[in-house]
Amino acid sequence: MIIVSPVQVRAGGIDSLVEVGKSMADINKAMDEETEAFNRVKEALDSGAIKKGISKTEIRSRYGEPVIANDDSATKREKWVYKPADSSFFKGVRIYLFFDGTGALDEIKTLQ
Repeated sequence: MIIVSPVQVRAGGIDSLVEVGKSMADINKAMDEETEAFNRVKEALDSGAIKKGISKTEIRSRYGEPVIANDDSATKREKWVYKPADSSFFKGVRIYLFFDGTGALDEIKTLQ
């Protein structure tokens, strides 16, 4: 039989809450970064700064990381997704950037 004093349990609970708080802060920071990157990409598209032919390296360095980047083996292209944190992958505003095999932007899609 193990006997645990209420003070030990309470202290352990506080440690757990502190960890959850840190985790929530990390989640909120990631969501803010996701939205900020989306806003930078959207503004650049609206101003004409992002256009076909620009490299994915240049986009990443100027505007931030996409939420998702994946290769499409059927089209031999890479697709990047930028979205604000309050949009899902299925609804809400999203920007898709498609890169050819050389890493050059060859298609842009914006969904509302």
